[in-house]
Amino acid sequence: MPEALFWLLVARAALLLVPFPRIGRYLGKLQPPSPSSSVIDEETAMVVQRVGATVDTVADHSPLELVCLPRALAGWQMLHRRGIPSRLHFGAVRERDVKKGLETHAWLTSAGLEVTGYPVAHGCVELGYFSRTGETTSADRLPAASR
Repeated sequence: MPEALFWLLVARAALLLVPFPRIGRYLGKLQPPSPSSSVIDEETAMVVQRVGATVDTVADHSPLELVCLPRALAGWQMLHRRGIPSRLHFGAVRERDVKKGLETHAWLTSAGLEVTGYPVAHGCVELGYFSRTGETTSADRLPAASR
């Protein structure tokens, strides 16, 4: 739990102090939506589920407002430190309140497993995702000569 609290606070501080385009450069290139092709074993899947549950539990009990993006960033970093590939997704809520305007959401998956940002993510249209390793689009896996 201390690790989750640490990464949630780092994410929250970064989002308050650093312009998002700069954070985006750290995250990498925004990929277009595509199905996940990663497969993980049962033991890794349990770690993924524990990370998601821990991040959400710590965020839910924090006096700070830790919404979807800090949660996704914290989980993304925690999985990365464990060598587990994941995708940090960005999207827009389908059924939006006209008075609120466009509502965006961030969520995290690993090999198709839900990590953070659910169940809200089920009601979103994905705009794209960031991935460090292992979670790429099929076009990214093609040799340069065949693109």
